[in-house]
Amino acid sequence: MSFLINIWRIIVSAWKHFVRNLWLALSTVFVLVLAMLSVNVLLGVNVLLNRAAQELEGKIDVSVYFLPNTPPAVLDQAKFLMTSLSQVQSAELVGAEAVLENFKREHAAEPEVLGSLSELEQNPFGATLIIKAKNTADYPFLLQALDNPQFNFAIESKNYDDHAETIRRVREISRSVQVFGLILISVFALFSILIVYNTIRVAIYTQREEIGIMRLVGASNSFVRMPFVLEGIFLALFAIFIAGGIVFSAIVYLEPYLANFLDGADPGLLKFFMANWPRLASVECGVLAGLVALSSWAAVGKYLKK
Repeated sequence: MSFLINIWRIIVSAWKHFVRNLWLALSTVFVLVLAMLSVNVLLGVNVLLNRAAQELEGKIDVSVYFLPNTPPAVLDQAKFLMTSLSQVQSAELVGAEAVLENFKREHAAEPEVLGSLSELEQNPFGATLIIKAKNTADYPFLLQALDNPQFNFAIESKNYDDHAETIRRVREISRSVQVFGLILISVFALFSILIVYNTIRVAIYTQREEIGIMRLVGASNSFVRMPFVLEGIFLALFAIFIAGGIVFSAIVYLEPYLANFLDGADPGLLKFFMANWPRLASVECGVLAGLVALSSWAAVGKYLKK
């Protein structure tokens, strides 16, 4: 029973310290919120950059244009050979009639082009084989494989849509953002520790007479320490809840605009944070609360040594 009473006294004392130094506590919470936001912004930017790279990789393909009137057996042989390669993710054969219809749709607003096309007696297009590789590094090999003498005589041209340089730049930006983000997080973590340390020191100074009386009546160092450590944890919890609300609101607001940036594709931010929020919250809460608790413990310890 006495243990529970002591716990209750520690909680009440910690809350009183928080209220008495409210403005200083709020400034500390503000810095802790910035530290949490920097962590989550870094995570969000990495998700967006990886999503952008995935979208670019999804747009890479090799389009093989065959001559008109190429025998179906040759087309099937080309498709069979490409699908049999382990490097190929998919190989779609688009027939000549479908190619013609696609061309008409793409140039529906150009009557001159459609007029010239209507003057032709037959379909000027051949079939198209669209090949997607499992890995962007495999495209040079696939281009070489298309020189197979069994069907390369029927190939009119090949179009390799290469976004490799853009993907490389996105990856480099991602790595740079990670380095910059880690530096920013380290700076905010250092500031957070120093500010929490000084906040607790001010709280100790304002409560110095009470602490002196507690020590005179035989209170242990742990009993003196714990309200201030708990106050630091209160600050960390407030900061985490506020930062979580800001992050969620910002994601809901920004996702439609980010989707436009990715040509309508889902940015994946909300899915990422919703799927990982228990792990992220536990890790971020544990690390921040641990740093704040250690800082508070150290600040009180320095006073108790006097």
